Amino acid sequence: MAGGDTGAPRSGGSAQADSFVKREKAQEDMYMKNQEREKLNQLREKLKAQQAHLQELDAHLEAIAKEHGGENK
Repeated sequence: MAGGDTGAPRSGGSAQADSFVKREKAQEDMYMKNQEREKLNQLREKLKAQQAHLQELDAHLEAIAKEHGGENK
């Protein structure tokens, strides 16, 4: 096999290939970490919105209970 043929070892030896593989893996890991961080931030925002909605519903239920002279438990 000649240099550059499919399956031929890279020129520069295995040390160069190892550093390339390590750099590529580090970039992939960073990409995945950023993706997970973005998903987590989106979930936190959804959670905040749901909590605010639940507080609104709770306040509404308390108002209805007061109108009817009962107590909400």
